Amino acid sequence: MSDTESINHLVIEALNARDFAALAARVHEDVAIAGIGEGSDNGREALRGRLARHFEAFDESYGDALVMSDALGHNVAIRVTARGKSAGGAAYSKEKILCLEVEDGMITRVAFFSGS
Repeated sequence: MSDTESINHLVIEALNARDFAALAARVHEDVAIAGIGEGSDNGREALRGRLARHFEAFDESYGDALVMSDALGHNVAIRVTARGKSAGGAAYSKEKILCLEVEDGMITRVAFFSGS
């Protein structure tokens, strides 16, 4: 398994397990963050906080991952099916795109995109 593949698997597994420490170990200290909560942010602590608030509001897990990357593996897009429950308790299943930028084995950017 290439380093890019191992990072992709680690990210999805860490998100599903709510293992923010495992994720933080693979992100750059100044990681750029977008699409998790409002606006954008930087840093490991900001990422932890945004993910904690997201999963508190949405009991969400990710599956059916399809990974696409550039030839060098620096820019990665992971299409996932997000299944969960909204804060109001309504169940949902929708497609999301998780974009990662990877440099020297560390994730330097994390961005989530959703159609709704």
